[in-house]
Amino acid sequence: MKEESLDDLIDEDAHFTGRAENAKGGAVVVLQNQEVIYVRNLPSWDEAIVGKQVSIKGIVRLEKYIPDPEVAEDGAISQGAIGSQYVLDDAQW
Repeated sequence: MKEESLDDLIDEDAHFTGRAENAKGGAVVVLQNQEVIYVRNLPSWDEAIVGKQVSIKGIVRLEKYIPDPEVAEDGAISQGAIGSQYVLDDAQW
C-alpha cells in the first residue's frame, strides 16, 4: 500500500508510523516515503526512542515553522530552513 503524501493530509487528523529523529528544529518523524514532519512542542525525543519506529497521530499543518537563515553584516549565515515545513499539531504517540 502506497503511503499518502503529507500534501494530501493538510488540516486532516492523520495517523503515521515512522522513525523518530531529532532535528535542530525539534523532534521529527521520518515517514517511509522520506517525508519529514515536525512534532509541535516536542523539542526532542528521548534517546531511547531516537531511531526507532513510532506510531503517532495528530493534525497535519504546512507552515513556516523553522525560521529562514539570515546573513549577518560580517557574512556569517545563521541556520534555518527556506520555505514551509510539515508540522503535527495535537500529537499523541
